Amino acid sequence: MNENDLKALAPIIGRKAAEEILSRYTLSDIACLGRGTLLKLPHIGPKKADAILALPKLFQRFFLFPVEGMTVSSSRDVYDLFRPRIGMHLREHFLALALNSRNIILAEEVCAVGTVNTVHVHPSEILRQAILRGAASIICLHNHPSGDPTPSPEDRSLTQRVSRAASLMGIRFLDHIIIAPDSYYSFSDAGGL
Repeated sequence: MNENDLKALAPIIGRKAAEEILSRYTLSDIACLGRGTLLKLPHIGPKKADAILALPKLFQRFFLFPVEGMTVSSSRDVYDLFRPRIGMHLREHFLALALNSRNIILAEEVCAVGTVNTVHVHPSEILRQAILRGAASIICLHNHPSGDPTPSPEDRSLTQRVSRAASLMGIRFLDHIIIAPDSYYSFSDAGGL
């Protein structure tokens, strides 16, 4: 059990209830539980179940502020900014960020929404906002609902295709980041770009 998760959840539903639920599930798992499952747990009644179910929605609303104008200087910056936005989705969401030469975000675009384990997107869709905004560079990111940020062969192939397309357009491809609820993978940090 993660002590930080316990400290976050206990004030909302009580220490015993928080200990019980966190002994069985991670915070990321809790976002996927149904009311019936929660009600079967000791120390979890209807009010606590409803409070738990409201948390992911509240969390998302809290973090759905515009990112345009923000500066990102590392893969960790991108992860910290977008984990609350897409890290908990149950389907893969593929986003592209268009940046200026000072790494200030000019535009954020959801290019595609896929299934639980795949998302199909074409390089032209990824580069569209960068071209329209006259961006100097792009960063791609998508989530892995499985919780494992390890890139699939399809992720690697898409990264190479986007890299070639961006290069042809004179746009720097800074990174492709895969976001999971508790970790991330950066192609740039791993030397894959």
